Amino acid sequence: MTGSFGGSSDNPPPGNQPNFGQNWGGMPQWQPPEHKPDQAPDEPAITPKRIDIQKRFVALIIDVVVSYFAGIIVSFIPVVNAFLPVYATMILYLLCRDFFFEGRGVGKNLMGIQVVDIATGTPCSLIQSVQRNVILLAPYIVLQAVSIVLRFIPISWLNEAVMNLINVVGMFYVAIVIPLEGYRAYSRQDGQRIGDEIAGTTLVEAPMSFAHVLPRQG
Repeated sequence: MTGSFGGSSDNPPPGNQPNFGQNWGGMPQWQPPEHKPDQAPDEPAITPKRIDIQKRFVALIIDVVVSYFAGIIVSFIPVVNAFLPVYATMILYLLCRDFFFEGRGVGKNLMGIQVVDIATGTPCSLIQSVQRNVILLAPYIVLQAVSIVLRFIPISWLNEAVMNLINVVGMFYVAIVIPLEGYRAYSRQDGQRIGDEIAGTTLVEAPMSFAHVLPRQG
């Protein structure tokens, strides 16, 4: 029996079948690449490529602005604002930003960029988002955490000494790590930051989509 265009009725090997799912409208939607029989177990599904550094920078600025407005909104919520001041809300959002909108966040979404797992090609998970962004925010996280702890230690000279030490160490950290991360994103052919290597993620170009704030189940 022949196909509709006279071709053979034999089904193509599973490894060669197109990797599309069906969404609610019957149209094909992107699915992560399947593991092929001839693919080594440790071979990544995605080959990292450098993304335009200007797009990445604009995406970061957008996310910082979004985090600020998120902090302002939370500051008007009773009870919650006592535990999440504007500064803490900004840090929390920036840590988790790549988890939203299937690895796009807001800034990357507008710039047509997506964070994916380099091994599977699936969107960045919440843990991976924290892992890849914590290296950029570490001094601010430590400063926020220590300031909360020091509220329960009523020794003014000790509090001042600890905060001064954290500020000095934080300045050195920011002066070294942040430029290094930017240089890696700009100069490396794969565009991977240290944060990407820690989280096992990479950036890919992807169409803008605000359809799903959180990952779809199933």
